[in-house]
Amino acid sequence: MGKRRSFGSVERVASGRYRARVRLDGVWVNAPTSFRTKAEAEIWLDSVRVDRVRGAWKAPRSSRFTVDEYGTQWIRQRHALKASTRLEYESCWRLHVSPHLGGKRLDAVSPNMVRTWYSDLVVRLREDLRAKDEARIKREEQLAKTSRSHRKPRLPSEASARDGSATAARAYRLLHSVYVTAVEDDLVSLSPCRIKGASTHKAAERPVLSIPEVLDLATEVPDRYEALVHLLVWSGLRVGEAAALQRRDFDLTPGYATLTVRARAYPVKGVIDLDTPKSRAGLRTIAIPGLLAEQLRRHLEQFIDVAPTSWVFTTSSGGNIRMTYFQMLRRALNRIGRPDVRPHDLRHTGMTLAAEAGASVAELKHRLGQSTTQAAEIYLHATVDHGRRIAERMDELASEPSNVRPMKRRASGKRTG
Repeated sequence: MGKRRSFGSVERVASGRYRARVRLDGVWVNAPTSFRTKAEAEIWLDSVRVDRVRGAWKAPRSSRFTVDEYGTQWIRQRHALKASTRLEYESCWRLHVSPHLGGKRLDAVSPNMVRTWYSDLVVRLREDLRAKDEARIKREEQLAKTSRSHRKPRLPSEASARDGSATAARAYRLLHSVYVTAVEDDLVSLSPCRIKGASTHKAAERPVLSIPEVLDLATEVPDRYEALVHLLVWSGLRVGEAAALQRRDFDLTPGYATLTVRARAYPVKGVIDLDTPKSRAGLRTIAIPGLLAEQLRRHLEQFIDVAPTSWVFTTSSGGNIRMTYFQMLRRALNRIGRPDVRPHDLRHTGMTLAAEAGASVAELKHRLGQSTTQAAEIYLHATVDHGRRIAERMDELASEPSNVRPMKRRASGKRTG
């Protein structure tokens, strides 16, 4: 028979462990778990008593949801999500969370279960990507051997190397967000997602193009995409934002040229989804340099209809570039000898140049269309090299004959008392 108190009781169960429970409004409510010793159960009761006096205690509730049921409901109820974001969440949950944690009861998932799931996910993704690369290399080498035209194998690009860490971080962030809401709904008392740093992915340092390489790349692409290369570099826009630009979004007044980002294009299940940027910071008007304004002026005259709503960048057949730009730029980068650079690195190049030109964090955030400083601060490393060049120029100035003066040390006199 358990020892009863005015606010609860402790009793030993058939397993040999101890059960603690409290009486709430005439109903006995069990602790969320059993305890190894009687002392541990009594400590829990004492903590409940203190919390009840402070008015901070909530009765533990047993969730009727599985992780899968609650997670899919959580995604479905996020009505403000963009179509592309919703698709990303659904895919991430289906592939990486549901098969491993989905069948467990929401309140039965422990921090150790989450750590094990995350660790296994990191390893599995890395091994899967390595196996895919090896299979692709083997397939390409076999095709090259059997080809009558002496075809060279198309090996994976240096720029496409992946280890799965970004996907693992994305899956963990999604699970963590689901459990934050579960805590708010009082379905669990604490979130089991407690892995420090698991939600962030530190990307490897990306390469940048030099200005001569930017000019070379612009001449390597078809004529109708030359202005696109310059735009991605000198404005720092995302490709999806560039693909949604219309003639009315440009003001090319000499000396005051600007472009306005109002929308972005994103492929969703083979269809281009046109929508506003993901955040308010994405809606922006930015100043553009004169060399880009001149490129855009020629592009508009040669390729674009005069209607204000005409798309600025299209394929030769009038389609959206979002479906075809990647391979076109990938091939051009290979031809200029930069297989290590991804098309998205053109944006990285542009923001690095902006940082070297003296842009502040606030200015970089605005050009990037980011609401947080984390992305902008990535590009400030460029100011270290810029500062080194300034220091070297200061050395040159100091060593010029006209600026050299003999340094005289002032004699220090001793004071006599």
